[in-house]
Amino acid sequence: MEFLPTVSKEVIEAAGTEDWDFIYTIIEPYENAIEEAEDEEEILDQLSDDQHALLIYNALYGQVTNGGFLQLIHNGYGQFVFDPVFVEDLQRWSMNETAALVKKAMDIYQANQVLLDQDRDLEAFSALYKTFTAFEPLDAAFYDVMDEEVKRFRNYIETNLDSFVKIEQA
Repeated sequence: MEFLPTVSKEVIEAAGTEDWDFIYTIIEPYENAIEEAEDEEEILDQLSDDQHALLIYNALYGQVTNGGFLQLIHNGYGQFVFDPVFVEDLQRWSMNETAALVKKAMDIYQANQVLLDQDRDLEAFSALYKTFTAFEPLDAAFYDVMDEEVKRFRNYIETNLDSFVKIEQA
């Protein structure tokens, strides 16, 4: 069984031309369903590859723009973002610059996984930014490409909208 949330046509139209307004209109019913589920795996197990990529990219964007790849790893998203299937999804979605950055970050992560996967309190995590700077160029590069890549992200969703949501007519 596949999970496919319903979004009204009016809500999608109200999102307008602002990329993230549109994207959040699509993501929000997923987040609500996962939050409300007794077992989030029940929802996640029903998602297609595209739906997984939607949620993983949202996490990637949110984590990297808030605290970089270090924060992404610290908050447990590395296992999803550094999955080769996700990189392939990014390429299929024409997000090649993001895919290249994720591959580079994956190489750094894999070479330093023991260090990066250690449990840390907030103080130790914050100190890591001073001692482990390998991700800094990638964090900066993400900012350089993110606006154009988000346009591609939105375009893929719009082009394949019926893979992400059912449209409820008024």
